[in-house]
Amino acid sequence: MTKTKVFVGNLSFKIRENDLAEQFAQAGKVAGANIITRQGRSLGYGFVEMETLEEAQKAVELLNKKDIDGRAVNVEIARVREEGEGSGSPQQPRPPRAPRPPREPRDDNNNNNGPRAGGFRRRGFPRGPRRGPGAPQEGGPLSPNQGQPQGGSGEARPPRGVGRPIRRRGPPGGGQGPQGGAPREFRPRQPRPPRQPRPDQGPRTLSLTTLFVANLPFSIDDAGLSGLFQGFNLKSAHVVTKRNARSKGFGFVEFNTEDDQKAALAKLDNSEVEGRKLIVKVAFAEAPAQQGEAAPESK
Repeated sequence: MTKTKVFVGNLSFKIRENDLAEQFAQAGKVAGANIITRQGRSLGYGFVEMETLEEAQKAVELLNKKDIDGRAVNVEIARVREEGEGSGSPQQPRPPRAPRPPREPRDDNNNNNGPRAGGFRRRGFPRGPRRGPGAPQEGGPLSPNQGQPQGGSGEARPPRGVGRPIRRRGPPGGGQGPQGGAPREFRPRQPRPPRQPRPDQGPRTLSLTTLFVANLPFSIDDAGLSGLFQGFNLKSAHVVTKRNARSKGFGFVEFNTEDDQKAALAKLDNSEVEGRKLIVKVAFAEAPAQQGEAAPESK
């Protein structure tokens, strides 16, 4: 007896080989069941081997399009793989290619080996004849000054690129000058003088009337800063700016009394203005920074 394989597709990923064998046992004797997997996971199809061809055909009639575990399976007689088919079989040799016809020789008169049209020339070919007034005409005699150096001697100048030395760039500081003379002199950079240390300013004391305000919106100017501290007996308000008059995002506010300074610090520190939380601290007892100066330290 010749055993016959049946292909089963659209299988549920949960079904196992013994479950598949039980389903096909109603059509006849099952010789084996195999579910194709990859890395231990089902690919959704497999094969069932029946003892006879008649039992395989009966399994196709009974189980094709039957619902098994929630899926309508596809059942058909497995196709027999022919010799030479599949990835493991040796490949058939390709037929030899037809020989190419020989190339026709190029015609030098068609400018195939000379300069290209439009003024471009191919690599490895000399430039074309000089154009403009005084240029020789095709087939005509040379002008009296053509082919002579500018010095006026009667010797003809060799064609460009023939008999002339090639000047190459040398290493930095050791190459030739623009006219091929003596090497240029290498001048090393002069070291910068060391910076002078800043003078010791000594210990600084905290101001009794001035507050340092940071993280200001860039749209706030002196008038806007004064409006934020309105009602605290304000003396002056100054937003530090750059040279282009744009705000640096911090400033100083001076009050008439220490009590006003403390009350403004308690109320406006960490308050939100235009989506930004203000940072308010007591400033040091020194003049507020002017335009273009760095922000003073604060406590």
